[in-house]
Amino acid sequence: MTPTPKRARLIGLLVLALMFAVGALTGAATMRVAGSERDAVRERAESRERRPDLFETLQLTPEQRVQIDMIMERRREEVEAFWEEHGPQLRAVMDSARAEIRAVLTPEQRELEERFRAERRRHYERH
Repeated sequence: MTPTPKRARLIGLLVLALMFAVGALTGAATMRVAGSERDAVRERAESRERRPDLFETLQLTPEQRVQIDMIMERRREEVEAFWEEHGPQLRAVMDSARAEIRAVLTPEQRELEERFRAERRRHYERH
């Protein structure tokens, strides 16, 4: 059964939303595991200076933040298992979509896109 364009868009949006949620959970869990609480607090404070994060937007209390950190730590193994199983397939879909998009761009736009991606990679490597 071939999905309709509307259904394909919906599936695409769901995949993007799932990627965002899993990325947020993975990033938060990694930060929690990788550093001490003091380092994490300092990092969050520096991050808030640059841009508001979800915790700030929701105006969570410190107790809520601790509870959410504990939940995310408990779920870390599930997230890792998900990425181990589905990550390669998702990467293939994303790489294919990127190649299709790049085929539409002008050489100048492809250069700008590549610089943008390089900057994002540097940002994620720092964090």
